[in-house]
Amino acid sequence: MVNKIVLNNKEIELNDYQEKPIYAEGEKSGAEDVEEITVKFDVTKDVYSETAGILYEGVLDVEVPEKNLAFKGEIINFYSGIINLYEAEDNMTADEYTVTLKNIGR
Repeated sequence: MVNKIVLNNKEIELNDYQEKPIYAEGEKSGAEDVEEITVKFDVTKDVYSETAGILYEGVLDVEVPEKNLAFKGEIINFYSGIINLYEAEDNMTADEYTVTLKNIGR
């Protein structure tokens, strides 16, 4: 499993990573690139503002070092849990974010 992603130069530890590959026409194996990736990661109060600021940009520089993958990604789906991190009492409280990024080029 992929353990980390870099979004706009911010390294993020992942809970889950899934990718949808792009195949050469007529091929079912040997993906050349990815069409989109979906990642899940925890966000705590101490990084909430920075993480939200990055995600609000909508189009991000995406790097997946373990896959030697880098592309411009547009957020096409995003959701989080119901925890209000702005009002969290401590940095131990975490909310899980799920983000799907579509590859729009380099």
